[in-house]
Amino acid sequence: MEDRQKQMQSITKQLRVVFRAVQAHSKTVEKSCGLSGAKLWMMWELFATPGIKVSELARTLTIHPSTCSNMLDQLEEKDLIRRDRSKVDQRTVHLYLTDTGTTLLAKAPRPAQGTMSEALERLSDEHLNHLECGLSQLLEAMQYKDEKTGLLPIPGE
Repeated sequence: MEDRQKQMQSITKQLRVVFRAVQAHSKTVEKSCGLSGAKLWMMWELFATPGIKVSELARTLTIHPSTCSNMLDQLEEKDLIRRDRSKVDQRTVHLYLTDTGTTLLAKAPRPAQGTMSEALERLSDEHLNHLECGLSQLLEAMQYKDEKTGLLPIPGE
């Protein structure tokens, strides 16, 4: 029983560290370039995939398309990105960095996609599977059913 209690405390501490590490990186990013970590990651994806569609970008960032559009509005207001409507299908919008956006991205801290994404990339497939399974079971045990919260960036991200 005592070992189980220690393990639960250790997991709680580790989850706090993960959350705070994401927040700390985001604060560093915001202080350095005036953007949230999520917006910087968004710009990085536009740099890596010029002409990407909004729906594809939202899927890549694992955020809701309307959240993605709102964030793009804010970047466009700062002249960091531009939207081009397809000549073939006016419903399709392609996204690009502006020169200002490219300059900002070049000076921004790394990793642009955030420390958690970078760390997950480094995990083996086996570790990723265990982590996904364990977190799924934790959420199930918490009986937290709001799936939409997983499509919102972490506050401060």
